[in-house]
Amino acid sequence: MFIDKVTCTECGGECCKNLPGACLPSDFGLPGSFTKLDKAFESGRYCIDWWEGDPREGKTEYEHGYFVRPATKNRIGTKYDPSWGGECNFLTENNCELEPNDRPSVCQNIEPIREGDCIAHIDRQYAAIAWLPYYDKIKYKYGRY
Repeated sequence: MFIDKVTCTECGGECCKNLPGACLPSDFGLPGSFTKLDKAFESGRYCIDWWEGDPREGKTEYEHGYFVRPATKNRIGTKYDPSWGGECNFLTENNCELEPNDRPSVCQNIEPIREGDCIAHIDRQYAAIAWLPYYDKIKYKYGRY
């Protein structure tokens, strides 16, 4: 986990203003009970996004690679949100309201270099691959189908 409060505070959460970071299944205690994920969706503060097509290189088994991420501020309560931009609903004027260990894995793995410049060590494609074992659960239990 990369925590550099000085750099992040100076930056003002530019990455968080563009689009929330993706979560991994482990962020919700998976594999295991779906209780934490259920509560996240019930709160309306998390949504399902997707990678267009199968996220694995050279594979075509899935039409989408679903993953979970925080909702954007203007889409709280929306279950599916394939937005290309929007501010994370957890961003406050002082920083992220989530404790560092409770932030999405993608957010925990962004390394701030200097104001407005970061390195993402994991990305949405990686998240979509990580969620593939839960594809049916995401699509049919939590989804719109």
